[in-house]
Amino acid sequence: MSSKVKKSLWQLYAWVYDAVLLRFLPYRELIAQVTNALDAREGRTILDAGCGTGNFIYHIIRSCPGVKAAGVDFSTAMLSRAMLRIRKAAPADSSRVIFREADLNSALPFNDEEFAGVICVNALYAVDDPEFLLGEIYRVLQKNGKLILVTPPVQPQMWPIFRAHACRLKEASPSGWIFVLAGQVVRLIPFLTVFLLINIFIKGRRTFHFFNSEELSLLVKNCGFEVASIVPVYGGQDWLLEAEKKAFRATLRGDEA
Repeated sequence: MSSKVKKSLWQLYAWVYDAVLLRFLPYRELIAQVTNALDAREGRTILDAGCGTGNFIYHIIRSCPGVKAAGVDFSTAMLSRAMLRIRKAAPADSSRVIFREADLNSALPFNDEEFAGVICVNALYAVDDPEFLLGEIYRVLQKNGKLILVTPPVQPQMWPIFRAHACRLKEASPSGWIFVLAGQVVRLIPFLTVFLLINIFIKGRRTFHFFNSEELSLLVKNCGFEVASIVPVYGGQDWLLEAEKKAFRATLRGDEA
């Protein structure tokens, strides 16, 4: 694929990304769950590794006054939307956020122990070497810093997320939820079609890494973290893992700590 075609593809994907995901109530719940789990405090700096269009950073800085944030992503189109979102929706907070273009398959462009917390949402499964990325997150995370990791389980599907969305609508409006859902489906069909086609295209050109809860916990522990919890979220189509960086690193890749 030429660089021009690839750039156009990601510009299109960035355009439909929020149009689809932000309409799903389970996705909005996931943003809140990650923010609450991170428990960011005033004066601290957090990193979003694979920030996409900036949805999580936006919610974190609005919910946690005084927190500073950095977001990295390899897609310039995603980063452009993220920067625009912060400047338009939260201009007073924009000075607390920086975005950098960076490939998560390479070393993160930050110093050792620079962040009090790191979130990584639906990015670990798509990198070439999940252990390498976790090692980089460990490096830039301060001692006793918190990692919030969200990644799909084995054989993730879209249908359970849609079903969870319908259940939330039904809980909110028992008598009229079906009409609300029908209207949303009609409006979303063009965006959802493009979204799914691009995901299928990307999936056919990359090798993804999916884990059950035991495998994911072991991987994170082997990279030096103390796992506090792991629970299913997002209609059961993601794991949400909370972990802390140990004061002393465990063995990684066969090297001694």
